[in-house]
Amino acid sequence: MEQTILFFEFVFIFFGAVFLSLSVSPIRKLIAELEEDELKKSWKVLIILIFFFIPCYAVFAYNLSDICEVVNLMPMIISLMLLCGGIFCYLVGKLALRTMNDIKRLSMFQQESVTDGLMGIKNRRYFDQKIIEEVTLAQRYKIPLSVIMLDVDHFKKINDIYGHKIGDEVLKNLSGLILEVVRDTDIVARYGGEEIAIITPSCGKQEAALLAERLREIIEKTTMVTVGSTQEVIQVTVSMGVCAMSHMITDKEALIEEADGALYLAKKQGRNRVICSNW
Repeated sequence: MEQTILFFEFVFIFFGAVFLSLSVSPIRKLIAELEEDELKKSWKVLIILIFFFIPCYAVFAYNLSDICEVVNLMPMIISLMLLCGGIFCYLVGKLALRTMNDIKRLSMFQQESVTDGLMGIKNRRYFDQKIIEEVTLAQRYKIPLSVIMLDVDHFKKINDIYGHKIGDEVLKNLSGLILEVVRDTDIVARYGGEEIAIITPSCGKQEAALLAERLREIIEKTTMVTVGSTQEVIQVTVSMGVCAMSHMITDKEALIEEADGALYLAKKQGRNRVICSNW
């Protein structure tokens, strides 16, 4: 009977050590995915403790026969605890890694759902949601808010002459350039076709107009695409309309409508210019 109990105690300790060892792999993968912060340090401490406990299992198993001669029940309890401890560490590592991967996938899906696949900026759905939030914040805290509407001049000609593939490349490079120029807090979204909307929180009409003019000048001077076969350089110009929240412009519909109207005026007056709403 005693030999049977001793056998099971060894089995519990052995499998406890096995599970403890297996927990190292998912925890290492988890650590590799994390950025350098306090959370990563905590997981590193845990893996150090695991490496410390594994030899403790071996030491306890080595002295198990001597311990059993002194007390009968306690070694069985400790062996079970060691087994449960190993399983616990293994499950924690596996579940933490699974949870992190699920969160990353969810974040990726969310990002894809609000990102325009071609231009790499936010899509119209995101813009429609965000403009409501920003207008509400601007009204509540009495802070400035502006919108810039941007359209590529004569974009249809690019598609007609060079094809849609080159046209798509122009739009992609243009959006990347805009993201480099605007502030991190600004929201750049594809409004439709080659039209881009920029929401500029905490930015009045004058500041937004300066940003728009800076964008216009940079875009005008930048090569968007070099056609491979002929090495022909393609450059574009843009027209922009600017509008800001005011005592007359109090909701998102008016804000977008006035910015769009200013954009239409910029095109009508010859393109490659920035026009601000009168309100």
